[in-house]
Amino acid sequence: MPKKSDRYNHTLSEVLKSKYDRFNLCFEAAYKGRNYQERDEYREVIKSTKELTNNPDSSKPETCALIAYMLLMASRLRAIINNVARVPNLQNQNRMLWDKQMIREGLEYINKSAAGSVVSEYHLRAGICACHALAKDYESTDWKKIISLYDQYLEIDENLDIALERIQVISEFEGPEAAIGALLEIDDKSDISRTKAIYFSLAELHIKLSEFEYATDYLTKCYELSEYEKDKSAYLNKIEFCRQQIELSKKYDQALSF
Repeated sequence: MPKKSDRYNHTLSEVLKSKYDRFNLCFEAAYKGRNYQERDEYREVIKSTKELTNNPDSSKPETCALIAYMLLMASRLRAIINNVARVPNLQNQNRMLWDKQMIREGLEYINKSAAGSVVSEYHLRAGICACHALAKDYESTDWKKIISLYDQYLEIDENLDIALERIQVISEFEGPEAAIGALLEIDDKSDISRTKAIYFSLAELHIKLSEFEYATDYLTKCYELSEYEKDKSAYLNKIEFCRQQIELSKKYDQALSF
């Protein structure tokens, strides 16, 4: 029969996961601005998660790590909302708009989360956010440290989304060529959705390198693996873009040959 403490830890794990998922949904709603209630709901999620620290049974290092993650993410919202595209792209954010008080509080919760011996996904998420928060600008980001945190993350969770996030970081730190090499090492586990995601990421990296022929090949494979017309249409649009770039390149080479 499971010990009472084991049952409670399992329950806390479920509570934290629920709050993590809810916060991420509310965070997206906040910068997309669907309505005022949704835009402000992320604050309630942070508040309710903080309240867990009032109970000794739920005031755990992973709880503090989750709060740190929420605060550090939320600190960027004003910069995202003030960006015309309203996308959480760190490269184009005005860091002067980041909420410095939230960052300080988030870093304090990271310190509190260091009390335990177990590193949770929330510790790693918060650590990645802290690397961005401590960088004075995008170029000075400690990408090497972030890759190391993603390596640890993948040891506890082999989720493809996490692996692809790591690939994006490698692309920033070491370049698209290195990212392509790392991406080709990912096992698709004979799963069509994983295969499509990997092929699409490969296509995007080849586009960055202006290798449109390779990108077209991978996008064509994505198209062939897709069942839904909406997805197929999106891939066709990308394929058409690549073909246009190939034609422009040929015309440019012809013009230079005269």
